[in-house]
Amino acid sequence: METQKVVFTNRETGLRMAGLLRLPDSFDLNRDYPAILVTGPMLSVKEQAQSTYALRLTQAGYVTLVFDGLYTGERRGLELPDMKEVDIESALDYLESLPFVDKGRIGGLGICGSGSYMSVAGVKDDRLKAITAVVPAISDISNSPMMGFFRPEEEVIAAKEAYEKGEGDVMYLNFMPRAFDEGAAYYYTSRGNRKGYSNLAVAWSQLELVKYNVPVIMKDMKKPYLVITGENAWSRPSSEEVYNAVPDKKQIHVIAEAGHFDMYDLDPYVSEAFEYILPFFAENL
Repeated sequence: METQKVVFTNRETGLRMAGLLRLPDSFDLNRDYPAILVTGPMLSVKEQAQSTYALRLTQAGYVTLVFDGLYTGERRGLELPDMKEVDIESALDYLESLPFVDKGRIGGLGICGSGSYMSVAGVKDDRLKAITAVVPAISDISNSPMMGFFRPEEEVIAAKEAYEKGEGDVMYLNFMPRAFDEGAAYYYTSRGNRKGYSNLAVAWSQLELVKYNVPVIMKDMKKPYLVITGENAWSRPSSEEVYNAVPDKKQIHVIAEAGHFDMYDLDPYVSEAFEYILPFFAENL
């Protein structure tokens, strides 16, 4: 397997984005390969859970791409659904530009927050032919546990206005407090602690997140769709709500005993997920 550091341009802002392109063993420039775009949890960087899944997909023969979101990383931390969708579109632009990628065989796999973003991209972007969502965590945020991370709206609006006038500092939300034991066991240990990761989201991200209603969008999903969730995942209700909104061509698998963060990197849970992911993409790409 060959891993290349790549750079591509965000189609809306013109800013450059960093990615990791992985090529299968015995890669042949004269062949056309199916490709899978892999995206990770909210605020994550490309070397985290998304690379765990991309590595296995590349071992199975797919070209894969992971990337840092435009506003991801230290002292950035904007978590804006619309921009996350533009990031995905921009990464697809890059994949399509590669002469060895079969443009009719591109799929998407998203994990946690981007399990939902990738699901929405599957509705909106015809270039994605099949979608897998692993523990998709965003359904209707206004009715989800994520509201516990948010501050009063009027406080956030005032902080945003002050910052834009040059009269205040950035206000942040802590999306992964150390007291959240299961998440801390991933993000604050060697399992998931990677350079560039920050648990802090710019507070006014919540003004957009609170309006993001994924099930409403997923009612228009017409492509093959697979959801993988864990029996004990805190995100399971959101995952099931997103899945239930899809009319047909769908399947779901619940992994016994698995928690949400177990699905980022731990076996036997990830290996069991791939018992469903690989046949799904083999059939639909």
